[in-house]
Amino acid sequence: MKAFEAGADGVLVAGCEEGSCHFKEGNYLAKRRVNTTKQLLLEAGLEPERLRMVNVSAADSQKFVEYVRDMVETVAKLGPARNKKTTTKEKTGAIQ
Repeated sequence: MKAFEAGADGVLVAGCEEGSCHFKEGNYLAKRRVNTTKQLLLEAGLEPERLRMVNVSAADSQKFVEYVRDMVETVAKLGPARNKKTTTKEKTGAIQ
């Protein structure tokens, strides 16, 4: 959420392949957090597709590149991440 608050249009979280993480449960915890954050994005008026988690081996650079390219394409189609809910400040032109 901090990345979106800082102006990111999309976030790609990369984790170890499921079942082979040396942090044992780290990738499963990250997956739960990503899914929860997607719900928060939706409630904030942003498309949940702007956040994605992939599981990839550190040795599979080609697959990682494909994930990044696909994410860039998705974000480009969605356009800038701007909260769709119009605030009072936006209506009056008092955005700082």
